[in-house]
Amino acid sequence: MAPRKYSMGKRRAAVEETRRRIVEATLDLHTEKGVFGTSWKDIAGRADVSVATVYKHFPTLDDLVPACGALIMSITDPPSPGDARRIFAGSASLEERVGRLVSEMFDFYERAEPYMEVGPKERQLPAVQEWEAGMRATREALAREALSPVGPEERTVRVVAALLDFPGFKSFRRHGVARDEAEAALNGMLLCWLGGVRGPEA
Repeated sequence: MAPRKYSMGKRRAAVEETRRRIVEATLDLHTEKGVFGTSWKDIAGRADVSVATVYKHFPTLDDLVPACGALIMSITDPPSPGDARRIFAGSASLEERVGRLVSEMFDFYERAEPYMEVGPKERQLPAVQEWEAGMRATREALAREALSPVGPEERTVRVVAALLDFPGFKSFRRHGVARDEAEAALNGMLLCWLGGVRGPEA
C-alpha cells in the first residue's frame, strides 16, 4: 500500500502546483490587462498549461477571481477589523491615533497598489464586491477604534473611512507628493475636520 499512497501524494502535489501556476499567471495578467482583457488562452500560455487544464481547475470567472483574491491577501497582508486594538495599543492622544490610522492604511496601499485598480465592469463581479465591502468594513473598524476616545458618531466614522480610501492615496502618488508629506497633509485635514465636528468645547 505504501507505493500507492506515495503515488497519490505526488499526484496531489502536482495538481496543487499546476493550480498555483495558473493562479499566479492569472493574477499577473489581470494586473497587466484587467480581468476582462485576459482570456483563458492567455492564462494557459503564461502558466505553460493547456487551455483545457485552466478550465478544469477554474471553469468560470466566479471560480478564478476568488482564487486570485486569496493570493492577493497572502501577498499584501491587509489589516482586518480584528487588528484594530493592537494597532492603537499604547496611543493616548487623538493626534497619535489618527497618525497610526493613516500610516497603517498607507502601509497596506504601498503593498497592494499593483492590485487595487478596479474598473467599473470588474466591480460587478461578486468576488470584487466582497473584497471592496471587506476593505470598507476594515477602514471603518480602524477609524472607529482610532477615534474611540472621543466617542465618534457613525457618520464621523464613515467620513474618516472614506477619506482613507485608496483613490486618495493614489492621488497623492499621481501628484508626486512624498509619503511623509502625504501622511502629514491627511493627518492635518482629518484632525482639523474632527476638531470642527467635536466643536470648541471638545
